Order: sequence, then C-alpha cells, then structure tokens
Amino acid sequence: MATPSGPEPSFDVRVLVVEDHPVLRGVVRLACEHTPGLALAGEVATGEEAVELCRSLLPDVIVLDLALPGRVQGLDVARTVRAEGLGARILVLTGRTDEQALFDAIRAGVDGYLEKTAGVRFIADALLRIGAGERVFTPEQERVAVSELGRLARQARESSGVRSSLTERELEILELVSHGLTVKQVASRIGLSPRTVETHISKLYRKLGVRNRVQAVSRAAALGIVDLS
Repeated sequence: MATPSGPEPSFDVRVLVVEDHPVLRGVVRLACEHTPGLALAGEVATGEEAVELCRSLLPDVIVLDLALPGRVQGLDVARTVRAEGLGARILVLTGRTDEQALFDAIRAGVDGYLEKTAGVRFIADALLRIGAGERVFTPEQERVAVSELGRLARQARESSGVRSSLTERELEILELVSHGLTVKQVASRIGLSPRTVETHISKLYRKLGVRNRVQAVSRAAALGIVDLS
C-alpha cells in the first residue's frame, strides 16, 4: 500500500481504536499496520473501556465512534479526555452525518471528523495529520460549525434580552406553566388570585412575542429560559 501523503512524524503515532464494530476496527488496524509512522496501541468496544485505556496507555490519537454500547457514549469519552487533560488527540469516525452530531463533536473538543465510508488511505492520512497537530475537517464541516456557533451566539443574546425583561414572578409563573399547571393550580401554588396570574401570563405572552400557552412554553424552551427535560 502506498504511503499516505500526510506529514510523517519522527515517531510512531500510537492509536487507540474505540469502535464496537469489528469490521471498522479491522479497517483502522489495517491503516496502522500498513502506514509508516502509525502504531496500534489498543482496541476497545465500549466507552467505559476507552476511558480506562486512555488513562493507562496515554495514546497519541483516539479513533472514536460516537455511538457505543453501554452508558458511556463517544462524546462522553471525548469530554472526559479533555477534562482530565490526558493529551490525546481525537478523530471521530462515525456513520452520523447530521450537522448536530458534527457540532456536538467539535464542542467536545475533537480534532477531526470522518465518515465511516472513508477508505483505509483516508483514515491513515487523517491519523498522521492529527498526530502531527493538524485538525481534519472539510471546508463544509468548518462552515457548519461557524454557522452553528453564530446561531448559538444570536440565541444567547436574544435569550439574555428576553430574560432580563421578565420579572421574578413572571419567571416563576412561566416555570410552573411549562410543567403543565393550570391557571388555578399556579394561583394556588404561589398564593395569588387566578385573575392576577392571568395578568402575569398576558404580560409573558407580550414579552415572548407569542399568543398562547403552547407557543410561550416552546419559545421559552428554545431560548433556554425553561428546561422541559
């Protein structure tokens, strides 16, 4: 196999593969075995095992699937690696192509993002580049990330503006309404008359720019003012 065109480090880049599918693990293993400058440090199938080996092996690069069996998912592994300062660089190799998955991965601190359909040479090249300190994202992936960051910044500014316009009482009533309480139930909970609660709700509608309860809750959740989970 021809050597990938990426930069050749003076040391072997030690690679830990975190992938539950044996075929995909085999592809990455092949890339490491046939590419000068790469060395396979280990293979695991779960996020729990990945965190343990990251701590003990201290690999240079982690090839990480986002969807893993068990409770610890790929992004959990990435966040743990970053939070503990383990130093490993991270290449996501995933079947997810949606913008949210990409952006969540970038926010978690990964250094590259490849689809599972990428061939052995592309994977080897990405590993060499990431091992040499580069980031591996396509121009389109970079565009998506910048666009989403801009959207979140605008949402944060808008949320801050709306939140600052609401009184403590209005925020309290909005929280109760978002939990499904009726006007009478809200009134009973906070010791006001139903009529007074309705007045507060009318002000909430105006400040949120909505016309009914469903729209109010949806708008408040979108702005991060209430948490529906």
